[in-house]
Amino acid sequence: MKILNSKKTRRGFSTLFIVIILGGIALSVAFSLSTSSVWSIKGSNDTKNSNKAKSLANACAEVALEVMRENNSYTGNDSVVLDGNTCTYTVTNTGGTTRSLIISGSVGGIVRKINITTSTFNPLVISSWQEV
Repeated sequence: MKILNSKKTRRGFSTLFIVIILGGIALSVAFSLSTSSVWSIKGSNDTKNSNKAKSLANACAEVALEVMRENNSYTGNDSVVLDGNTCTYTVTNTGGTTRSLIISGSVGGIVRKINITTSTFNPLVISSWQEV
């Protein structure tokens, strides 16, 4: 009958326990890094879409101002498709030669809006241009 050395058994158990603990820590660090990378990529895409939506709204505002310059009595709403994305604008007569424009551009679920107020037509004077 062979007697087992209890020191060797304990040393093997301790080594196995340390390997399991270190493996768990390494796994949790790897999971944390991959999760933060996914959120970083999502944030980057949202920033890119936000910038595109802002550019789309600005371009749509220019189209609306050009429509107003060509037709001083224009009021109403319309939409414009630029680069596969649609923006909308609404022109409202606020009295005399003043007009209020509300422009909205949306890309990938991100919406950017602009409010513009004009005061005269010849020349076209913009008294306010605010992103809301």
